[in-house]
Amino acid sequence: MKGRRGKKRAVGLVIFLLLGAVYFLVFFRTDKKNGTNAGTAGSAEEGTTYYKEETVQCGDLMQSMTESGSIELRTVNQKYDVVIDQDGEEEDSGDGEEDGDDDEESSALKIEEIFIRQGQRIQEGDAVLKLTEKSIRQVRRKLEMERTDAELVLKSLRNACEIVQVEAESARQQSLSDAAWAETRYAVDTAEYQVQLALLADSVAVLEQEIVQIETELEDGWEAYADLKAEYEKYERRCQEWAPDNLYTYIPLRTDYLRIKEQYETETENRLEKREEMEEKREEIAEKQAELERLQGRAGVCEMESRQSLESAVLDGDMAQEVYAYTLEELEQNLEAAEAKLAKLEESLSDLNAFVGDDGIVYAQSDGLVTRIGYEAGDLLQEESVLFTYVKEDDYVISIDVSEEDIPYVTVGDEVTIVFTADPDTVYTGRIGEISSANPSENTIMVSYPVTVRIEGDTKKLYGGMTGDVTFVTDQVQKVNYVSRKAIVKEDGKAWVLVQDENGEMIRREVETGFTDGVHIQIISGLSEGDTVYVETRIPEPDSGENRAEEGEHEIPEQGP
Repeated sequence: MKGRRGKKRAVGLVIFLLLGAVYFLVFFRTDKKNGTNAGTAGSAEEGTTYYKEETVQCGDLMQSMTESGSIELRTVNQKYDVVIDQDGEEEDSGDGEEDGDDDEESSALKIEEIFIRQGQRIQEGDAVLKLTEKSIRQVRRKLEMERTDAELVLKSLRNACEIVQVEAESARQQSLSDAAWAETRYAVDTAEYQVQLALLADSVAVLEQEIVQIETELEDGWEAYADLKAEYEKYERRCQEWAPDNLYTYIPLRTDYLRIKEQYETETENRLEKREEMEEKREEIAEKQAELERLQGRAGVCEMESRQSLESAVLDGDMAQEVYAYTLEELEQNLEAAEAKLAKLEESLSDLNAFVGDDGIVYAQSDGLVTRIGYEAGDLLQEESVLFTYVKEDDYVISIDVSEEDIPYVTVGDEVTIVFTADPDTVYTGRIGEISSANPSENTIMVSYPVTVRIEGDTKKLYGGMTGDVTFVTDQVQKVNYVSRKAIVKEDGKAWVLVQDENGEMIRREVETGFTDGVHIQIISGLSEGDTVYVETRIPEPDSGENRAEEGEHEIPEQGP
């Protein structure tokens, strides 16, 4: 670092001496061309006056701001997600395999070699790790044997289920036939009342659903409403605390306050209307429920008489139904469990084959920078574990804080330029991806907003934590005439420049200025592209004791016709 700073100082000194030589050469040639010298510019006590030419240019001017931040990496995990049931693990060391030491490894894949390292950049399809052939063979054999056993159990359960179902269904149908006539009479007697009751019940259900919907809308919108209320109270408080005579900041603040106030009052009125609508529906529900109770009372007498004759007949049918359901329930539960186990084993076997492939090598699923490796050679893979963690090439972001005064110039999607401290000679481009909201701290009146910039292009030289400067264009004008700000002299609220008349004399000309980028200034009127103006510089005599006058700070000669 010290060597770099020393080199920069030496280069800066050489550049300074060269610029100084060019500066005095230009002044000398300009002075000679215009026929001016120390005598024409003033006495020996006043010093020597030089005039430097400036040409009116046409182009773009812009203002920018720069904020610093550091790279954040958004990581992605490549996982081992093969599910292998290790419950009831059997000792299969004497299984007839050529390797006679099959033990607990039969339920876990073992890593033979790791091909990647932390900090390495990988591409999709690169080899990540290799698994031992023995562990692959053991795990595959275990799953295949368990699948065969599950298929046999499932077949046996299906046969038993079919036999019991036929027997239970026969008994159930006989009981239901006996109760059919009684149930038909009961249905006819109560049909009219049931229709009326159903219509009223449906009306009540619809109203209740509408109330639930309104309540859901109010609840879902509560957070947004609370945020809107908080924002309104914040602007109201700031308007009350702000000095109204400071119109430059008060008027925008007051405008935002009135806009938020209107939104808040509108949303409050909407919520009140919805609550009133709910109350009206609740009253309507109460009326319909009262009518429903009256109708149920009238229907009760009729139902009681019909039910007494029906219950005795249906009792046998209900009992048969319960027996039928109970008999099948246990078989169906066992059947579903067996089917689920078989499906799980088939899925695990399929996942295993996809994971190990034909060569037992696991490959990278996408490009990225490896940030963490979860295993070493010789380790056994655990279910639902992370093999390694990496960062995708397009997931490099840099976070900065933008002040309240500058945030209006920042928009999601804007393009920015980035220069990193570690690589100052390379200019990266980025795009604003997110602007987060922020609340002012209790200890300060300053408000800043976290801004996330996504880095675009080739990021191979970048690493997490690298710091850089992000430059935003805050304002600009295009295709305008401009000159150096040093050529402008302001007097009595007007702007002037020095030009030569037809006799070669210096005269002043009034101009109208506009946008400035800090170094140059826009010329709205008074000059055209290619016009020449002059910057006056007075250098005092060595023995005069005066300080050298800066460019752009000089007396204005009499204005020409």
